[in-house]
Amino acid sequence: MASPDQQVSPELQQFIARESQVAQIQSMIATLTEVCWDTCIQSPGSHLSGKEQTCLENCARRFVETTQYILQRAAHKADNSGGF
Repeated sequence: MASPDQQVSPELQQFIARESQVAQIQSMIATLTEVCWDTCIQSPGSHLSGKEQTCLENCARRFVETTQYILQRAAHKADNSGGF
């Protein structure tokens, strides 16, 4: 473990930031899959019905749009509170 007086290289900082973003995306995909599967799939089978496919598409779209809205809203609040 690095002592407080040691500097972390910019390359390591970038690597950590990228890996953190990958982990966040993977977590979001896992949540999306679980929520939409539980909502849309009545009984798993060898193929999806048209209703299930449409439900999954709509669920995924709403999930992504909602996540984007929340992130934009949080960024906007952070920008506005930074000046006070």
